[in-house]
Amino acid sequence: MVVRQHSGPRDEAPSARSHPDAGSEATRYLCAAAHTDDAFTERVLAEVFDDDLRAVAPSVGFDLGTVLRHCLSARRRRRLRDVGLLVAGGLAVLLAPLATVLVGVTMAVGSSLAPLRPGRNGPVGPLLSMIAIATVSLVLVFQLGAATPGDDPAGLPGWFVGRPWLALPAGLVAYLVLVGHLLGTRRLLVTRLRRARFRPGPPDVASLPARDAERLAAVDRAQGGNVTVYGGYTPFVGHGTPVAGWSFALPILADAHGPAGTALTGDVSAPAPFTVVELIDHVRARLAAIRLDQAGDPSPERLAGLLLEDRVFVCGDRLTGDARLLPHRERMPRQRWSDDEVREVAGRPQGAARHYLCALVPSWGGEVVASTFLHFSTDGQVLYLECARTVLEPPRQGYHDVDRLTEWLPVSQLAQVLAAGTERLLPTALGAPLRLLRDLVRGAARGRRQARLRQLAREDLGYDYGARVGVREVASGAEYHNYFQVLDAAKHLKVVERHVLAAIMDFLDARGVDTAEFRNRQTTILNQGVIQTGGLSVVGNQAVGQGARAEQQAEGAPPRGRRPRDD
Repeated sequence: MVVRQHSGPRDEAPSARSHPDAGSEATRYLCAAAHTDDAFTERVLAEVFDDDLRAVAPSVGFDLGTVLRHCLSARRRRRLRDVGLLVAGGLAVLLAPLATVLVGVTMAVGSSLAPLRPGRNGPVGPLLSMIAIATVSLVLVFQLGAATPGDDPAGLPGWFVGRPWLALPAGLVAYLVLVGHLLGTRRLLVTRLRRARFRPGPPDVASLPARDAERLAAVDRAQGGNVTVYGGYTPFVGHGTPVAGWSFALPILADAHGPAGTALTGDVSAPAPFTVVELIDHVRARLAAIRLDQAGDPSPERLAGLLLEDRVFVCGDRLTGDARLLPHRERMPRQRWSDDEVREVAGRPQGAARHYLCALVPSWGGEVVASTFLHFSTDGQVLYLECARTVLEPPRQGYHDVDRLTEWLPVSQLAQVLAAGTERLLPTALGAPLRLLRDLVRGAARGRRQARLRQLAREDLGYDYGARVGVREVASGAEYHNYFQVLDAAKHLKVVERHVLAAIMDFLDARGVDTAEFRNRQTTILNQGVIQTGGLSVVGNQAVGQGARAEQQAEGAPPRGRRPRDD
């Protein structure tokens, strides 16, 4: 069990290399995603890196700094690839427009017939497809090249026919540029991101502009903070999909049979006074005892990887006027508070900032994380208890293909790379100018855009600084990869829940509070608790889900391995 402490100076934070989750499996798979999934890379950089004012979602089970550095490295490599494709493709179009168009149509038709090819996943199918496309292309080039520059075949102007034999090398260079990029990506995955080769250290980004390096340093500091500044409605950004939780209000009454009262005489004394912070400390101490000993404890109620942290959640459009979170309107909010500031919020949960005791249980190398969020408060003679829960699903199955790559390049994989180059050459080359132009415009306008955002933050008292999505949530797939991943997530949530309820019971009994109603609630929670990854659940009188309404009790549902898509 690990308890994360957040004492010390606010601006102090571990570096990317010392992050506790820098070497996790989740970090490794997300780094592989940066080099194999363009959409993932662009979404991560847009959400986390390109806006200097936006807060950073918590990094649960992975190191965000390392992933960001791999995303920047992947984007730089793709830009070099696009420049090569633009130059080679542009020469081919200038030298022989007609031949280039006909070869492109041939490649498009061949790619559209990909599902009909036999043995597509073996070495024979891709090789035959590539040879067929190359043969047809050469025949077209030969037929067009037979015409002299002064000829006018089919009524076409000579410049449109051009010099096909001169354009052929340019097209071949474009193909080799794309294949070289694919092989380079494979080599990087094999040498740096395979399980036996992965090292937490990020790739070389020493050539980054000072502005980008400053943002990376800010992200490294923020991901180790204890304050979540969230955008939107749900505060637990970065922690995954909400699952069924519970909450209820308990009257603080004296227990006539407890130490504060005497049943025989009827003399019932008031329960011993207590504070919310004392209850939080008691629950934290009880959870801290859930750990494996030196010899190893086979009990299912032991969680060796349990992480405990006190975290404050605050909505990103409610920061104006709070100097603790937003000392400067034109900078990103602070995400690290001292222990005294956190305990102050825990003792007086008012306004936009709320304290939660977070119990996180990573499993499967950080790919699956079951999180429990506990909030306690008192209002007069009523104790309010809330337990919210989330589960981070594993990264997409395709990101795990890095573990299937061999040190050496077999013929079958080489054939697949060559065929992939043939299939992707046309769409990749056609999209290269647009991508380069988009990056150029974004880079040139970034300074003006940030200036506008800073001006808007100065003038708009409700400007939203909050993080909208976590990187792990961007990478999560729609399915679990193994039945036991679902089982482990459910087990970890239930073990934490059982110890939390027991700790609250012991604390109230020791203070002489009547726990009869709490015992009834506890029985309902333990008997009807469910874990689900979407939709609506009714637990006792608690409804979970967007637009939920508790009207009747529902039987518990078994864990499921699939959740509905968000689209």
